[in-house]
Amino acid sequence: LKPLYEAATYGSFCGNTRRVLPVCSSWEDVVWAYSRSLLERKVDDTIAELVPPSSQSRGLWIDQRPSGVPTTLEEIFDAVDGIDASESAQLVQERDQMQRQIQLFMIVKDYGSLLDCLRKWILHPSDHSMGEFSFGEPPASPSAMRFAAHLVLFLRFLGIVPSSSEGNEFSEHQDLVNKVLQVYTIHLMDTEQHDLIPVYAAHLRDTSLDLTYMIFLDEMMKYSLVEQQKCYVLACKYLGESVARLTCKYATKVMQEARGPIEENAEHRANAALWLCYEESMYHSALQHSLALCRDFSMGGLKCYEAASTLLLQVLPVEFWKWLEALKFEGSHADVNRMDMMENDTKAFMASASEIEDWREWYEFQDSIRKWISLCGVIQTDVGPDRPGGSSVSVSNAQSLRHTGEKLMDQALGLLTRKWLQTQDLPDDHVESSDLSVFLTCSAVEKPAGHEGRGFAGGAVVEGFRLGVLESALNEALQSEGGHYAASVKAAGEADKFEVSLCSAKGAAEGDGPMAANQVDLEAAAYIIGWAIKGNLSKDLQDIGLNVQHLDCGSHHGMSRFICRQICMSKLVLQCIYIRQVLSSLPGADPGSSAGQNLVQMIVGGNGSSADLTHYLSPFQVQELVLMEREATINEIGSRQ
Repeated sequence: LKPLYEAATYGSFCGNTRRVLPVCSSWEDVVWAYSRSLLERKVDDTIAELVPPSSQSRGLWIDQRPSGVPTTLEEIFDAVDGIDASESAQLVQERDQMQRQIQLFMIVKDYGSLLDCLRKWILHPSDHSMGEFSFGEPPASPSAMRFAAHLVLFLRFLGIVPSSSEGNEFSEHQDLVNKVLQVYTIHLMDTEQHDLIPVYAAHLRDTSLDLTYMIFLDEMMKYSLVEQQKCYVLACKYLGESVARLTCKYATKVMQEARGPIEENAEHRANAALWLCYEESMYHSALQHSLALCRDFSMGGLKCYEAASTLLLQVLPVEFWKWLEALKFEGSHADVNRMDMMENDTKAFMASASEIEDWREWYEFQDSIRKWISLCGVIQTDVGPDRPGGSSVSVSNAQSLRHTGEKLMDQALGLLTRKWLQTQDLPDDHVESSDLSVFLTCSAVEKPAGHEGRGFAGGAVVEGFRLGVLESALNEALQSEGGHYAASVKAAGEADKFEVSLCSAKGAAEGDGPMAANQVDLEAAAYIIGWAIKGNLSKDLQDIGLNVQHLDCGSHHGMSRFICRQICMSKLVLQCIYIRQVLSSLPGADPGSSAGQNLVQMIVGGNGSSADLTHYLSPFQVQELVLMEREATINEIGSRQ
């Protein structure tokens, strides 16, 4: 073997591949041998150009070079491809490897073929053609995905693949770059390498970035607040101004399109607002998003109310409330539209700030009454909405329950009598009623249950419900109120959910004649929607209510408040009567007290100082109120005797 390798050594110095190839055992060896020969040939040609043409040595020297040797890089790889398995099985096997193919394309500068092969090697077959990313399982190994991601970025940096800023964002090559980066970014999510995700995501085009980061932010909801905040800081570092758009889009998407049962996804919808609370510059978005969530949760069941408490007491940080108070103080001492508060509109900000505080008061009361009702059940199981038998409650427990209950009653009366969630003097007062568009994403549930206003029966399954029946009932009710609005009901993306929409009827938009809508008609439409939610819209729907996931009234905040008041005020009236019923059953009641009578007079507007609140109640709720008041009256008569 020694002479063979000695000959190969000398052969490599003079470009004689006939002596070098016999000792080559790999693809790399053969390519090196041919490349070395090509180099020697180039050196010979350069020296020959310096020798005078008349020199005899020039011709002798050139003529002695071996013939049949590749003279270009393309010819080298053609020669390598011509070697069959009988000559070198290892070379043939190695020649088809991704690593060798990439080297070949880079050497000969065949970048088009390189990119075509990357598409085949890295992407799932469903992503081989241009279009949306399918998230199919990639055939490549993690190391290959990482190499491919770096390679396409390197080619883009060199200008071989034009950057997306040059107006070719959706070209074939840019499609490949985005998909390769998406594949690797998804792999980083799967392997929990969260610190690296924004580094690669920053190179995606906006549409791909949005899609990928919606998945990533949703994935991060499973981790601790520390991890989430770290993720947010890194995103700000690499994604810059895109962070605000991405977090707002994610929170809105979760609020509107959360999958699964509405009651079960409530907590997730509330916690998604965390992404808007990590820095003060996002607090305006957090305020508007929280208002939308509070409205949605007010029309849900028990878990929605618990999620609202989580949102207002835990998700929104202390710094948010301090910021709100500071701007409210500044706004109350500023000329209208002078402050840069919310799109340069002080009035809009003050209205939003007032509403979020109204909702905080509302949900704090709901949280307190839930705890009080639970305490009643712990102290004595007989104390409840059906049989409040207080005779077995000890005096000390009765005093504790009574003291807390009376405080709750005062708090409830305060919400009933003052302008809670007022609908007057809103910044959208200029919006015409005829321009109204209302959209609700909801599901059908059993009729609202619980005299104390807990909400809907959890996990109810409504059989035989048809969307057409609901649509007909809504339109009949709207027609009876003047026909200013028309409703439609259609199935949503999930099997159990559907969309209810309300818009101006044909002819109402002109604002003339009997079809012209006004504020009274707007409130009437809100009552009809409220009755549908509460399960008393028609005889066919008397046992079916609606559990609302999302309410969207566009820029018409007044309509949002009308609908929420329709739901919340009726619940509050029932809760007041329920508290009265429980208090009347406890030992130690004052036989001469007229508080109960005064409450009833206030609800029906009989004392002359307040409006009749029974118009908020559906027929089913009126029945509940009468039954609870009857029980309370019987208890009071019994205590006097």
